[in-house]
Amino acid sequence: MTTAPLLSVEQLCVAHRTPRGDVEVVSGINLQLEAGGTLAIVGESGSGKSQTALAIMGLNGPSACLTGRVLFDGENLLTASPARRRALRGARIAMVFQDPMASLNPYLRIGLQLAEVLETHRGASRSAAWAEAARTLDSVRVSAARERLNQYPHELSGGMRQRVMIAMAIIAGPQLLIADEPTTALDPTVQAQILALLDELRRDRGLAILLITHDLGVVSRLCEQTLVMYAGKLVESAPTQQLLSRPRHPYTAALLRARPSMQHPPGLRLDALPGQPPDLRQTMPACRFAPRCRYAQPDCADVPLQFERGVLCRHPL
Repeated sequence: MTTAPLLSVEQLCVAHRTPRGDVEVVSGINLQLEAGGTLAIVGESGSGKSQTALAIMGLNGPSACLTGRVLFDGENLLTASPARRRALRGARIAMVFQDPMASLNPYLRIGLQLAEVLETHRGASRSAAWAEAARTLDSVRVSAARERLNQYPHELSGGMRQRVMIAMAIIAGPQLLIADEPTTALDPTVQAQILALLDELRRDRGLAILLITHDLGVVSRLCEQTLVMYAGKLVESAPTQQLLSRPRHPYTAALLRARPSMQHPPGLRLDALPGQPPDLRQTMPACRFAPRCRYAQPDCADVPLQFERGVLCRHPL
């Protein structure tokens, strides 16, 4: 007997109302994530990764119009009431945002920000929430956890602030953690520590992790399955190691060619991806990547595409 995935996104579209008309930034995305699983969404800036994550959280803002279905544990979040969404956020679905300095309140001590989650979602007393905050900070390898509770965000290093954000996300025991660029601007040593911590939380707590990133090195170390997005569309989906070793979409192959590596000959320029992502306000060709693709054929721009066998491409590699 098969069980339903913890998270199932079906034909998700996100459009934003602007003075110049609606702009669709996510177009028909489908994904599934099992309990305790790890899934990455990769792509250039502006490809729709974060907008997909915000749609799952219900945080796209008042200008957004969402269609499709986002099923969490069988419940469609897009039709849930605002009160229901607020009850789920933090308690069962949590998110680690890109910039911990901007996400933490600079005027409040770390302990108060952590305790607030338990007071809101679990009805804990201030003393009980404060004690749990110290235990959670200790669990994410924050040194001198009790002393940190009385500090402000600016008193911590970037790596410490990121650990505090992870602690805030997991303190109420969620089932799903969405991590949006959790290692951006961290040095390689701290980055490795954060990735090891996320993997440990997944194993110890059965936490499902949806990772949003543009760093394929991070993906290879943490995620079982990877989705590639381009200009709001899903263009490839495969098990991570298969995707990294045998990409089928030309865009995925181009991202891999542009990735620095220790094997890259000194002095040889990286194979940069030419051109720019399309303006989503404009009419686009059938294959949105065609204008930048070295393998493009005349029919790529005109003939509609279907996502088949894990790739959205008329001439897969």
